[in-house]
Amino acid sequence: MIMKKIRIILSLIAFMFFMNVAVNAQMIYDIKVKNPANEKDRTMMLDILRANLYQNYKQELIFEVNHFKVGGGYAWFTGNAVRKDGKQVRVREYDDCCHVEALFTKRGDKWYIEASSAFSTDVWFVGLTSKYPKAPRGIFDETVLMAQ
Repeated sequence: MIMKKIRIILSLIAFMFFMNVAVNAQMIYDIKVKNPANEKDRTMMLDILRANLYQNYKQELIFEVNHFKVGGGYAWFTGNAVRKDGKQVRVREYDDCCHVEALFTKRGDKWYIEASSAFSTDVWFVGLTSKYPKAPRGIFDETVLMAQ
């Protein structure tokens, strides 16, 4: 009788543990392609990034998205900037056109750029996962993960 109670208690504990793991597992969403479910957040992030680039380059840019994943209140974007008017992107002579990367964080219902770089000639994101340990590794592409 006591053994049966112990087994039941252990089973309940194991069940509660696995339920907790399932609830706390971080879901990663691929938002590379815009759809009705991700349109609001995706558009907000890209608009913020676009405005940030406009301040430095004074060009209206759109993005060719290569990688865009969200999870745990973080998002990682990589893509190429393209001028909205179809002309060639003007960059400084030491820039490497036209790649852009950005790490976003969500606070409340708004997204913010946490770290980003456009047209860089270095691997600026080395150590990014250490600097932002709460960002799920699953949002990052292989390039970032290999640089850590």
